[in-house]
Amino acid sequence: MGKRSHKAAPWMCGQCKTGFESEGAVRHHIKDAHPAIQGCGIFRCVGRVDGPDYEPSFADRAIEASLALAMGEPTDDAWLLGE
Repeated sequence: MGKRSHKAAPWMCGQCKTGFESEGAVRHHIKDAHPAIQGCGIFRCVGRVDGPDYEPSFADRAIEASLALAMGEPTDDAWLLGE
């Protein structure tokens, strides 16, 4: 099946990180592609919740501040990096 965007394929094989559209498809993939691996995980990829009340985490803000500083742009969140 190959690797796909996890927006279109929200279920993921824990061994090879391949995306699938359903949990059943992941189970069939594991049985066919990884029969020797016991306890191979099945993960549901959860995206961001961007709604009217969404506020980015400190980690997201720190990453954005780091990128802004690296590009020479001003940022109000430099304090998250100890600057």
